Amino acid sequence: MSAVIEIDTERCTGCMQCVQLCVTQAIDVVGGRAAPSARGCISCGHCAAICPVGAVKLPQYPQWDPEPYTSQRYDVDPDQLLRMMQFRRSIRRFTGEKVSRRQIDKLLQAGCAAPTGSNRQQVRYVVLDEQLPQIEERIFASLARYAARRGIEGMQRRYEDFLQDRQKDTLFYGGSQMIAVLAPQVVDGCLAAANIELMAHAMGLGALYCGFAQCAIAEDDALRAFFGVTDDLQLATCLVLGHPAVHYRRPAPKKPAEVVWR
Repeated sequence: MSAVIEIDTERCTGCMQCVQLCVTQAIDVVGGRAAPSARGCISCGHCAAICPVGAVKLPQYPQWDPEPYTSQRYDVDPDQLLRMMQFRRSIRRFTGEKVSRRQIDKLLQAGCAAPTGSNRQQVRYVVLDEQLPQIEERIFASLARYAARRGIEGMQRRYEDFLQDRQKDTLFYGGSQMIAVLAPQVVDGCLAAANIELMAHAMGLGALYCGFAQCAIAEDDALRAFFGVTDDLQLATCLVLGHPAVHYRRPAPKKPAEVVWR
């Protein structure tokens, strides 16, 4: 997409880092200073991020004003980060306590920090909160129909158990909210969901990738409409959220990576 780049020529030092970095050549050199060109900008934001004096602005992001880089603020010890990734778990026992709006806002900020092609940022989030009980029942019913058509008897029994006793919730496992992540390109939504899930773990919350909910939504036209799924906006994944009712003592075992070196 085309966009206008604003450059404060009085602040610009002429280092040309933005010019050298721009993949669409949307910045020229005029009088020893950077200046927007007539070529299209894709709004990737790299020029604004690399400018050492903050001379570059993208007016389509009027609220974007992060603090400048410092190691103390932005860097994370890689070994600690790896251990956190290894320790995170899909949670299947929640307390039922709700995640606060403030916490969900922070999770969504983590999702928005995920990369998207050309920085298009076309990921959409539907937070299932107050309407979760009735929508969960519809999702479970759709999942039971899905299982019946495919002869998955165990899933049908799980739905029957749920109808008899709501405490036997083997779909959301007592989670208090769900975030449906949608995007034109599924990979963008999955990257955002991975950020959200890691942030949930860092915040002491629990998250569960609920593939069954995704299958159920795909099977039900009304559910697809409810979540806003269209031919152009695909459901990437569903994340059930809540406060974990379990406390793990060590990471779960993982197989080593399958690697082919060429």
